[in-house]
Amino acid sequence: MIPPKSLALYKNRPALVLESHERLEIRLEDGTLVKVREKDIEALHDGPLASLPPPTPGGDFETARAMADAGARLSWADIAELVFGTAGPGEILACWKEGLEAMRFRQVEGGLVPMSDGEIAKENEKRARKEGEAAERAAFVDRAKKARGRKPDAEAAFLPADERFLAEIEAFALGKSQKCKLLSETGIGESPEGAHAFLLKSGRWTDMLNPYPSRCGCTLGAPKKNLGPDYQGLARIDLCGMDSWAIDNAWSHDPDDAVAFHDGHVYVHVADPAAAIRPGDPADREALARGTTLYIPESTSPMLADEALERFGLGLSETSPALSFKIKVGQDGAIDDVEVMASTVRVRRSHYAEADTILDSGGSGALAELARIAALRQGRRVSQGAVEIDIPEVRVFVRDGDIRIETLPRTRSSGMVRELMLLAGEAVARWAFERKLPFPFYSQESPSEGGETANGTGLSAQFARRRLMRGGITGPSPGAHRGLGLPFYAQATSPLRRYQDLLGHMQVRAFLEGRDALPADEVMRHCAEAQAAASGTRSAERQSEQHWTLAWLRRQAQWRGPGIVVGQGGGGASHVYIPALGLETRLRLGNGRQLEETVQLRLSRVDLPTLEVSFEEEI
Repeated sequence: MIPPKSLALYKNRPALVLESHERLEIRLEDGTLVKVREKDIEALHDGPLASLPPPTPGGDFETARAMADAGARLSWADIAELVFGTAGPGEILACWKEGLEAMRFRQVEGGLVPMSDGEIAKENEKRARKEGEAAERAAFVDRAKKARGRKPDAEAAFLPADERFLAEIEAFALGKSQKCKLLSETGIGESPEGAHAFLLKSGRWTDMLNPYPSRCGCTLGAPKKNLGPDYQGLARIDLCGMDSWAIDNAWSHDPDDAVAFHDGHVYVHVADPAAAIRPGDPADREALARGTTLYIPESTSPMLADEALERFGLGLSETSPALSFKIKVGQDGAIDDVEVMASTVRVRRSHYAEADTILDSGGSGALAELARIAALRQGRRVSQGAVEIDIPEVRVFVRDGDIRIETLPRTRSSGMVRELMLLAGEAVARWAFERKLPFPFYSQESPSEGGETANGTGLSAQFARRRLMRGGITGPSPGAHRGLGLPFYAQATSPLRRYQDLLGHMQVRAFLEGRDALPADEVMRHCAEAQAAASGTRSAERQSEQHWTLAWLRRQAQWRGPGIVVGQGGGGASHVYIPALGLETRLRLGNGRQLEETVQLRLSRVDLPTLEVSFEEEI
């Protein structure tokens, strides 16, 4: 039992025991009162003491170390007797303090152990090294503070020894570490944006470094897990006799869908990587961990290994393996029949401008028929409540240090292809539902109620409708997709680059091959994991687009251009869209500005690390 008015240690801090009951009440050096259990403290001296004494000064610790046996544990009283000739509370506290410094003795429970000459030499070497590192760190902090005052992108006078400190800041700016005390020491502030600003200011980074994929936890580069051999579970039907088209943007390099019209049916052919992937395969696990392909202006990191595109991309070889959806569309645009089959197809690759030329010239009856059915389907969806949103888009390209921003042209064929992909999505969802096949259905609740501003065809109405949309839901429970105006829907036309599409294909193949498909709860789990992974990818894509747009604007200090008023916010701020940049901004405009009005803007400020940009109206 530790008596009252005795001296003790609590968490290696001196304490005075005040009362000794079921719990001990102690007072620490700073006057703090704490109630503790007896096992939580270490007794030093029985007292009695009225207060905590100061450590006794002096004492010959070096002689005491020489007299003691090396490695022997000395109690607090024993070491105090050796050093001071007495073991009072002040002398014991002096010995405790000596143990903290660990210059001649090491602290152990109940006392000290004398250190050997070799141990002391190693400790002194260690301390000298730490002191040297502390001096280097302090010198770096001083240089870093000076670098903050330099002009942006100016090369700072860092030394080769500073590399490890700069790497520490870079790791934090890239999201590879969670803390960076160096930033606080330099007065920058411990935030990724602050680190980014410092690295730009010091010249360590330029605006050509995009930190967001790393910061969002994305894996860059192609997966290392190759696909297995084809499982040969289904015989492929030869559909090479029909004209099939893979129509996409001119820069697209991963064709995973194609369309055809033959014998009164719409065919949507889709790349068939599920022929070589089953749930649980190494390639499946890696694809699930990624969730989707990462598309950023400077590069692409595919969801599947490069060989997946080489083996299953449509139109990259004379013939291509595919999973084909054969769809009969009625005169009213409804789906009358769906057949799903493994196939071999011959695909012609094209781009939207070329396809538009063919459509306009009437050069392909099959394409014309597909365009007619696409228009019929769009009209049906709109009649069923589909919300059409048409906002001008831009694409940012980064190649060899050059940044370009291009407005995407409106094309007739892009709308046709989109409509046929939606057709395939409804068709496969219906097909799976009718067969009670657990499937990654994609649904969406009806948009929120909008006001008059959401009606019409103007750009402000498009933005107003976009604000009303609700998030989509992926899972094994089928439901209507109100935003698309479809009673059933699933995304199934991009299995090379979107996991839920690949999952749907694996379920379809399991059914067609007579194997057990994943049960509903496993489909739900896979959907949830893929969505979580894809969420980081989408954030990286959005922030990367913003980064490169702002990096381009930093080089266009005198930029001027038109913006369109698409909304009125609180406090007199207007929501303005800048079509040439694909940017939205809020700013105060002159009196009397109306929705849809075009205003002339000039660039005011670009803050790349915070992804903030501001404009002013040109008067």
